[in-house]
Amino acid sequence: MGKSLRIVVVAAFALAALGASRHRAANPPPAPAGPTFSKEVVRIFQANCQTCHHPGDIGPFSLMTFSDAHVRAADIKYMTQTRQMPPWKPAQSCGIFDSPRILSQADIDTLGQWAANGAPEGNPADLPAPLNFEGGWALGQPDVTLQNTQAYTPPAVGDMYRCFSMPTNLTNDQYVSAIDIKPGDRQTVHHVIAFIDTSGESQRLDDADPAPGYQCFGGPGFQITNLNATTLGGWAPGYRPVMLPPEVAFSLPKASRIVLQVHYHPHGPAPLPDQTQIGIYYDKKKPKQLMRVLPLINDTFTIPPGDSHYRVTADFSLPLFPRVDAHIWLVAPHMHLLGRTMRVDAAPLGASAPNQCLINIDDWDFNWQGMYRFKDPIPMAAGTKLSLEAFYDNSEGNWRNPNDPPKAVSWGEATTDEMCIAFLGFTIDSENLAQGNTVDVSWLPRIPASRQ
Repeated sequence: MGKSLRIVVVAAFALAALGASRHRAANPPPAPAGPTFSKEVVRIFQANCQTCHHPGDIGPFSLMTFSDAHVRAADIKYMTQTRQMPPWKPAQSCGIFDSPRILSQADIDTLGQWAANGAPEGNPADLPAPLNFEGGWALGQPDVTLQNTQAYTPPAVGDMYRCFSMPTNLTNDQYVSAIDIKPGDRQTVHHVIAFIDTSGESQRLDDADPAPGYQCFGGPGFQITNLNATTLGGWAPGYRPVMLPPEVAFSLPKASRIVLQVHYHPHGPAPLPDQTQIGIYYDKKKPKQLMRVLPLINDTFTIPPGDSHYRVTADFSLPLFPRVDAHIWLVAPHMHLLGRTMRVDAAPLGASAPNQCLINIDDWDFNWQGMYRFKDPIPMAAGTKLSLEAFYDNSEGNWRNPNDPPKAVSWGEATTDEMCIAFLGFTIDSENLAQGNTVDVSWLPRIPASRQ
């Protein structure tokens, strides 16, 4: 073959190779079959998972990005197919709640197929706009955040209740649509309650105690006299912040103080310095009605050792005089480690009216508690009897039992004691703040200053 011919042949091969290369670049490999992270999976995470699984929140790892999720695909498949995740404790046969964390079978199947196919990423161009958890807050950046000026380190042994009094510096009354609470040391903080102090007494208690905050077993340590502004809610393991509906809010009076009662239960490694934060979301206008909290409570029981099915009950009737018709918006059951089930019912006045089940936790887990908002508020006519029934397992067969061998357990402030409460958030029908209609709430149970 002559030299000129060889040049022509080589050039032809080069052109063919270049053309093939261009053809391959213009025709990328086909998209993976089945669901991908970018198209289907991330949307399931946004709707059901990321409010917990983002940096700085309760989830032990993030599910915000493909790299976050890809390495955990097998675990995601298992935990969703066994319905351990997302955690949702109310039985579906009782109560209809707003935004239940329940995956549809179609979503479970999609996650399972994605994991089985090797958890492909897909085309990043298919990604939706990311959710914004600014500052690590599930509802976005609060209007104001408060924390104690000094960190507090609880003792390494024994339960400690500590109150931290923080000024709001409000010059006008405000109304609160939601709060979120971020424990500084999630391994030690057992629960938090946000009380409202309109007297300034909490600051005097704080000043009298040389350590940060002041000791406050039971209640906040001072008498709450303004029954329209007692609490903003609280936090316990598993709690998710709840936004109140339009025209309903908590009252936060001007010049008031927010008192965070933090229950520390050290276990495992030495407790860390804690500065638990509260984030407050204000309502942008004056609401029609105030949200108030009714504790349905029994604090006089003792669970015998060895009893695996011990029953505890409590009840309260909405007063007839003054007549109070109400709507219940929220319910938050609370027990400790021996609790197994709790059911809350409403029985309307009149023997022929059937009971209405408000919530039924049939597999209590101390680590997954919640404040549950009803999809539609539940009407409660005057005279309605509210009741709860709870069962406790104080036997050797309860792997959560903190006592070996079991011993008698009564109401108490320690985690190894027990509690039986359902907090009910309600509004009063006759109230209309915009029209100046206020109501008498002197019949509400008062929060004790202390049980010491």
